[in-house]
Amino acid sequence: MAAILGINCYKHDSAAALIMDGRLVAAAEEERFRRIKHYSGYPSKAVEFVLSEASLEPSDIDHIAFYMLPGLVMRENLAHSRHYIAKRGGLFFLLSQLNGARKMRNIGTTAREHLGEGLDAPVTFVEHHRAHADSAVFCSGFSEAAVLTMDGVGERDTSVLASFSEGALRIHSRSRFPDSPGIFYSAVTRYLGFMPDNDEYKVMGLSSYGEPEFLKLFRRIIGSRDGRIVVDTGLLDIHMGVHHASFRSEAAGLLGPPRKPGDPISARHMNIACSAQRALEEVGLSLARYLREVSGLDRLVISGGVGLNCVMNGLIEKETGFSEVYPMPASHDAGTSVGAALQVHRNYYPDIPLEVPESMYLGPSFSETEILADLKMARLSWERPDDLARLTAEMVAEGKIVALFNGRMEFGPRALGNRSILADPRREDMKDILNGVVKHREPFRPFCPSCLVESSGEYFQGCAEAPYMIKTYPVVEERKGQIPSVTHVDGTARVQTVRREVNPFYYGVIEDFKDITGVPVVLNTSFNIRGEPIVATPVDAIRCFYGTGIDALVMPPFLLKKECGEDGS
Repeated sequence: MAAILGINCYKHDSAAALIMDGRLVAAAEEERFRRIKHYSGYPSKAVEFVLSEASLEPSDIDHIAFYMLPGLVMRENLAHSRHYIAKRGGLFFLLSQLNGARKMRNIGTTAREHLGEGLDAPVTFVEHHRAHADSAVFCSGFSEAAVLTMDGVGERDTSVLASFSEGALRIHSRSRFPDSPGIFYSAVTRYLGFMPDNDEYKVMGLSSYGEPEFLKLFRRIIGSRDGRIVVDTGLLDIHMGVHHASFRSEAAGLLGPPRKPGDPISARHMNIACSAQRALEEVGLSLARYLREVSGLDRLVISGGVGLNCVMNGLIEKETGFSEVYPMPASHDAGTSVGAALQVHRNYYPDIPLEVPESMYLGPSFSETEILADLKMARLSWERPDDLARLTAEMVAEGKIVALFNGRMEFGPRALGNRSILADPRREDMKDILNGVVKHREPFRPFCPSCLVESSGEYFQGCAEAPYMIKTYPVVEERKGQIPSVTHVDGTARVQTVRREVNPFYYGVIEDFKDITGVPVVLNTSFNIRGEPIVATPVDAIRCFYGTGIDALVMPPFLLKKECGEDGS
């Protein structure tokens, strides 16, 4: 048996993954268990989950794989320390970075303190962007592919362009700090009054409402040359990372004053978002075209935090000449727990073939007995319908908001039908209803469609299959009026296609919705409220259900409705 525990922590989005005998058995983000978004500490609960899922004891672990080279992190921070010391808070920032590297170096000791002396596995430290690259190639199932990674910064790299073929990764070019696309976008996020390293998707959503008024400036700030990203630090100071990046006086003078959190959003703010998004897209397109030329390969995988920019991903798929483009569904740092474990597997167990995961349903699930125990503990009423999928579809078609808690939790930031809130995409007012009674989020942010895979091309231009809601597609013109609440202001949608064999219950709900309404699409948003992670357990689901305006909670085989009377047990 070959059991490899992958871990990432001490920056953001801590997670754990387990590869056993070449199969990705389980993976989960720590935030879901602790109920703290983007949790960065040691992922003790995620580690416990993945071991439990595989019925392993700590002594059964053969290797621990970690997603970073801590020695290089320390050296790079010392090399850039001159940029910190002169700034307010710079010394504290440097010390915090060095302390983070120290904790990374001691990950083996921390794991033994957590799991006990029975753990005797050696630790392998894996280069950060290599972990991103390996996770994307593995989950894509491609035997060979061009590889594009983009993020804030790993140890020192901010982007890697590579080819994967015959089990080996060949690097074509690297971009290095401070030439960072991720920190550029986070600086814009902060300037617009949102939280950097958390709210970048808000900038992406807002960008569709604006005009590229500031594109010329942002093209001066960020661009690319010969497969490498270039950032003008004379216009944008990013040396102190995501939370402290700031536009210098010339750029700030052209952009106008930064927006304070909570202030109204003006046309200028929309134009800043639009311009920054366009500039990032141009960089992504340029890198992908360069990679297509130098690699000679026909398929592309994308990873790193910037790989969650679904608008950029959709353009890369459409415009760069690759026949297939696969953005890793967990492109953020959580996915490096998988990538680090894969690198160790390839190094130590090359004769054990890897099994491509069929989905991202890699988190915990709960049995009927466990769900029933929580319902009884909470003294709740429930029903047990004969055809729960059909009843779910009927409620959605009637305009009800229905939460779905089913099977294994998704790995990655997208709810894919197992921890989702469903609603009727035909209702133009549904976006406002959801925002008002459940999500409490900004009105400019779009909601997304889940569509039967067989019908995807009828509703979304160029979409054959998109199971992970990580690429945008134009909505077919004559369909926009049918699904207004999932059609963004720019006429696009971030699509999830659903296959029966991958998620039978969710497919059945959408199939029945189509039978009732003629539309093979439902609105799907994550099962959480603003500021909280997606629900992980039945108790999380029950709490969110009763704390919001959700009308019904579906936890197969159980149904909870707020107007429900007698105990259905």
